[in-house]
Amino acid sequence: MRTLLFLAPTLVLLLAGCNGGGTSSTPAPTTPCVAPVTVQVLYPQPGASAIPSTLTAIYVATSGAFPSDSNNAWDTVIVGPPAYGTQFTGQFTATTASALPAGSATPTITNPQYYSTALTNTLATGSGFSLYINNLNDANCYAVGTGASALSSFSTQ
Repeated sequence: MRTLLFLAPTLVLLLAGCNGGGTSSTPAPTTPCVAPVTVQVLYPQPGASAIPSTLTAIYVATSGAFPSDSNNAWDTVIVGPPAYGTQFTGQFTATTASALPAGSATPTITNPQYYSTALTNTLATGSGFSLYINNLNDANCYAVGTGASALSSFSTQ
């Protein structure tokens, strides 16, 4: 019983310390994420419609290599309708032009480098989506929000 009486005030103090109030030591991101290279979405083509909801990868061309900081910490965020929300894709992986799916856009970038990024979830059918760049290593930038520009948009069948 004495142990219980001692633990009760301690538990109250611990829980009070975790109430979510107070200030955070992590500042909120202040600027949109900007890729260190020019990025052109090739697949699905910007503005494409009737893309299968089972899309498994996004393909891009870039004007240079993504920096190798922490194993290439760049990916994309796909934003869909409110019921769908957002999906972070996998990190970009280098690929070749021959790996591009049929129906990909032709790159306008001179001497492009090619990357793909994998989707982990099925997309909602009959919905519009926007694609944003994201830097996993920069807590000071945000992928989606005021001032962030979509790389591309497309809709599913």
